[in-house]
Amino acid sequence: MTDGGTLVVIEGPRFSSRAESRWFSGNGWSIVGMTGFPESVLARELALCYTSISLVTDHDAGVEAGEGVTHDEVLSFFATNVGRMRSLVADVVAALPEERTCPCPTALDGLKLPFDLPG
Repeated sequence: MTDGGTLVVIEGPRFSSRAESRWFSGNGWSIVGMTGFPESVLARELALCYTSISLVTDHDAGVEAGEGVTHDEVLSFFATNVGRMRSLVADVVAALPEERTCPCPTALDGLKLPFDLPG
């Protein structure tokens, strides 16, 4: 398990080309995914807490030598690890505090919006 990293979101479903993979890695981006947008933007617009949990299924095509991963290999890895992901999400939800002390609820304070945020 790795704690931390930077997610680059690509349109999918598809695999990156080797050139894209090298470009992503060269920019310091550690996870290539097809989800995270617009979810993160919408969460911020609603002043909600948001984090990303990534189930990494393979090394990107440009990171390691050799052939890229196949769709079947990704599905197989995901099926093997989905139980661990469910357990992690359950543990995180159970550990959430009753009251938030993070800056998320006040992140938009002072901004003029054309609508009222839910309280």
